[in-house]
This record gives sequence, C-alpha cells and structure tokens, in this order.
Amino acid sequence: MSPVIAWLLCQGKFQVAGIVILIAASTDILDGFLARRLGQTSLGGAIFDLIADQLLIIPNLIIAIPLGLYTRTDNLMLWNPYPFVVVVIAAGVGVLAGVFIFIWKHRTLKLDFPAPPGISKAVFWFWLAPIAVGILQIGPDILLAMLMYFAIIYTLIASYFYFRKARYVFSN
Repeated sequence: MSPVIAWLLCQGKFQVAGIVILIAASTDILDGFLARRLGQTSLGGAIFDLIADQLLIIPNLIIAIPLGLYTRTDNLMLWNPYPFVVVVIAAGVGVLAGVFIFIWKHRTLKLDFPAPPGISKAVFWFWLAPIAVGILQIGPDILLAMLMYFAIIYTLIASYFYFRKARYVFSN
C-alpha cells in the first residue's frame, strides 16, 4: 500500500492517505496475529514483515516532510522535524541492513534469525502514531510534538536492545 499512500500524499489527499496508512498498519497486525495463531509463521514471513514495515514508514515519512505536514510543531521541536525523521530513518535503514546481511550470510552459514526483543516490537507503532497524526492533520500541535519526542526516545532505546541482540548478524 506504500506506493498508493505516496501517490495520495503527492496528490494532496492527506485524509485518504492517512486512512490508508492506518488500514495498512491494521492489516499488518492482523497478518501477524493470524500467522502466529494458525502456526503459519516462517523465516520468509518474518523477513518480509520487517521489510514491509520499513517500506510503509520510510518513504511516506520522507514525502510528508516537503509537504509541510510537520510544520505545525516548528515552535515545539528544535530543528523540526529532522530529529524525528533522522532517528526513524536511521533505525529503519539499520534494520534493513541487518535483514539483508542476514540473508546474505544465511546462504552459507547456519544463523538463527534474531527475533525482535519485546521492547522493539512496538517501535513501529511509535513511528506510525506521529506519521498518522501528521498526515491526517488531527489533534493539537502539542500532541504531534509529544508523539514525535516519544518516537525518538523509544526508537533509541529499542534500537539499542535490537542491535545488541542481533549483533552476531553484523559480526564476522
């Protein structure tokens, strides 16, 4: 759904784009729940889910910036929205790098896929909340700023635990 959301954003249809991003996120929850409940989990599914999460968040966050969807928090966040954007994109790129390194190494080595630690499972939602609020243009400015700050803090903490657990993927 990411290309559809990106197109809607570029067309200025922010409300529809916000609803579609929430639908995409909801189907992600449903898919994961059903896979676990029905015993249909797989390595490919886990990898695809991580990649799909990043492809939903990163491009649409980047598109939202020049559209000015975060300017309403300019007086509430220093260098708005770059602290939020840089932390989210850096963490997302780090996850993608880990996935691709794992895939590359898994061809010749027997590696277990590093399941995300409990704290990092919710990071997607800490990213999605300010993105959805920004795109939908709802709530007071302080709400959006607080969601951005929470996302920064939570992402830094979750990234530490995630990369600490998965460090063997990045090592020789």
